[in-house]
Amino acid sequence: MIDFVTHVPARIGKRDVVITVALSALGLLLMYDNVYGELAPENRTGPDQQAVIHVGNIVPYELTIPLFLLVTVPLLWRRVAPLAALAAACAGLAVNELLLGSEVLRCGVVLPTACFFAFAAGAQLQGRDALLGLALAFALAFADILVTFGPAMAFILGGFTAVFWVVGRLVQSRRRMARELQAHTAELRTARDERARMEVAADRARLSRELDELLQRRLGELARMADARPRDAEAATATLVDIEQASRSTLDEMRTAVGLLRDDAPEPATEPQPALTHIEALLVRAKGGGARLDVQGSPRVLPPAVELSAYRIVEHLLGALEDTPEVQVGVRFGDDALELSVSGPARRRARAAIERARERARLQNGSVDATVRGGHAEAVASLPVLAG
Repeated sequence: MIDFVTHVPARIGKRDVVITVALSALGLLLMYDNVYGELAPENRTGPDQQAVIHVGNIVPYELTIPLFLLVTVPLLWRRVAPLAALAAACAGLAVNELLLGSEVLRCGVVLPTACFFAFAAGAQLQGRDALLGLALAFALAFADILVTFGPAMAFILGGFTAVFWVVGRLVQSRRRMARELQAHTAELRTARDERARMEVAADRARLSRELDELLQRRLGELARMADARPRDAEAATATLVDIEQASRSTLDEMRTAVGLLRDDAPEPATEPQPALTHIEALLVRAKGGGARLDVQGSPRVLPPAVELSAYRIVEHLLGALEDTPEVQVGVRFGDDALELSVSGPARRRARAAIERARERARLQNGSVDATVRGGHAEAVASLPVLAG
């Protein structure tokens, strides 16, 4: 289940320290100017008659400087505990107002402090807590501006806290969407891996079944070849050579199939699986530089299983041909099928190699049509590129 709860920092960060120090320094500078400037002893004429609401000062004005830190220092905890920090800042402002009076102008620092608190409440809190944070931030700004400029200006300037709160909500929404996207990505990655494991298991089961059929068929062929009674020693020798070659070929194919079925190999192969791009190198290696490769259609990347089967089919079909420059291989990319054509002078055991190509094509629900006439072999293989 996706967690939509906004992450709240467990400790104070460097950003919180920088903001708190900056606003505290600005506030101390403003308080110093108030105490030793406008409120210097020679300028004091009694209670401030210009203030809309006057609160008499109870303690000396000089205490304004340290007491103002009660308003700004709670910014350190604005992200760790937004509501508690806001309540502490409001209490600090109340202490300043009640003890020092309305002559001291504080809105130049209290208003941005309230805006920072409003942003933190919008970005960190949920539901009623977020609304309560907005109310406290507005009250912080409103209470300070009210005593000097009146309710109208207090509502106007206090409204800036709502703007910062909305920005905080947008930031929280963006974070939530990012976390949701990450969670969906992780789910898709897990589903992809699980599907890959299921496909591998299905391929192993199919290869196991095909291996059993191949073994039964090849053993039958070897038995028929052994039961044949040649009329002379030369024919018997040739039959024994054919049996040996067929046995070795069967053993190689079984080793390949068993290697695909094994999943506990201590040292898995690190070389990439053959693909269509390797067919040209295969042709040159098997038949020399005179052999010709013709590619038609729009070449593109196909499913790995299809490309591997296509490579193996061409490899088997080349094994049915003589090593001459007359060999031709064609690859045609169709919309829903890959066609492979191989032609050239046929070997004596061409049909056995063609049959191996057919078996490989069946693994991808494909087919191989081949003809051998007058010592010349032609084969066309078709593999559906969307085969399940």
